[in-house]
Amino acid sequence: MTINIKSIWFFCSRVMTLREHNSWVVNVHLQKGGEGKIISASVSGDIRFWDPRFTESVKLINTIQNVQAMDVHQNAGLLACGSANQLISIYNLAGDTLSNIKYYEGFIGQRIGPLNCLAFHPHRVSVLI
Repeated sequence: MTINIKSIWFFCSRVMTLREHNSWVVNVHLQKGGEGKIISASVSGDIRFWDPRFTESVKLINTIQNVQAMDVHQNAGLLACGSANQLISIYNLAGDTLSNIKYYEGFIGQRIGPLNCLAFHPHRVSVLI
C-alpha cells in the first residue's frame, strides 16, 4: 500500500487568515465539542465568533475598551475580559454582561492591580487573576 505524502501534507496544512479585527488580537480560543467555533478578542473590545468553514465572523460582541486579557470557560459557557483600567467583566456566550469586578476606593474595597492575564479554572467556575 502506497501513500501519497504530498496529498497528506496538503490536507494537514490548511491555513486560514481571518481579518475583521481592527486592532491587536489579545487571545484566540477554539471551542471543544459540538459547535467548534473560534472565539477571538481584540484590544478594542470586540469579540468575534468564527465558524471554521467560513472566512467571515458569524457573531460580534462589543465589550469593555482596552482589553488586555480574555479567556473562555470550556464547560460553563462564560467568557471573561480584563482591561488595563482595573476592570474585569464576565459575559455569557450570548453577549450579556453577568458581572463586573472593578477597583473600588476605600478601606474595604476590592484591590485589583493592573491586569496582564486571567484564566478560568478548568473545572470550577472561578477566574484566576
